[in-house]
Amino acid sequence: MTSALVTEIIRISRNVVDLERSTLFYRDRLDFQLSGPAFYMDRLLAAELGLGACNVKVQRLSLGNEELELVEAGPNARPYPSPSSSADLAFQHLALRCANIDIALKRLYREDSASARPTAISRSPDSEPAPVHLPDSSGGVTAFKFRDPDGHPLELLQPTSGGGRSEVRAGIDHTAISVTSAPSSIAFYTVLLGLITSAYQTNYGSEQGSLDDLDHPIVDVVSLQTASDASPHLELLAYRHPVASATHALAEATDIVSDRIVIRCSNVSRLATILEMESRLIRAPSGKSGFLFHDPDGHFFWAVE
Repeated sequence: MTSALVTEIIRISRNVVDLERSTLFYRDRLDFQLSGPAFYMDRLLAAELGLGACNVKVQRLSLGNEELELVEAGPNARPYPSPSSSADLAFQHLALRCANIDIALKRLYREDSASARPTAISRSPDSEPAPVHLPDSSGGVTAFKFRDPDGHPLELLQPTSGGGRSEVRAGIDHTAISVTSAPSSIAFYTVLLGLITSAYQTNYGSEQGSLDDLDHPIVDVVSLQTASDASPHLELLAYRHPVASATHALAEATDIVSDRIVIRCSNVSRLATILEMESRLIRAPSGKSGFLFHDPDGHFFWAVE
């Protein structure tokens, strides 16, 4: 039905309570750099997100060639649901690629930082925060999951060193979302959006349990790429155990939990027609069109030309 409609994931847009607090956390503990000065979101987009006509402050940060956008939703935004886990359908994390996870972990927990401390998800058998090396059947990577000051999950990711891999470049490797069903989500993303399935594996075992802080998880992991094969890519997490569930009310775009994956399309009007969203198209002052939509499990996307 489509021909590579989604050509690129431009950035991840993330709601935060306090823009200054979150900017300090990502810069000081994760080595993000300012992409430029903070600015106010376009009023049309703010209204489409449900943020009203007020001035909504935004800061863009870069890690390598990839970009994260922090949007100050304010103290009245519905907070990140707690308790929550990777198997909840609201779950979405950012995986940050690093060459040496031990060095990255020391920076993450540095004592001389004035920023908020992260909350560990991944733990060793003695319950201490610790990276986990997954077996080759689960990708062979070394990873550590944690949460930022607002509760958003993140992951430090050290790729496997085998296969003649070149030097690892720091950046946002992917964003992962939990879904109800791998086959139905694959159909949505490949048939309707034009993404390409690049990998499919099933992770399980004690290592996956330590990584996710879950008992005996079994999860189908699907990697989806745009035609350009550029970072970041999209990863689907379909938990068979515990069964993926919507333990919280479907999120609104203004909630802290609601990340938005900003995608560039070869034909944004055609995509809106395919998704039956023509009436939601808005035109920015730049003259370019875009629209907000969500996938069958409630994850938000902002499609632009």
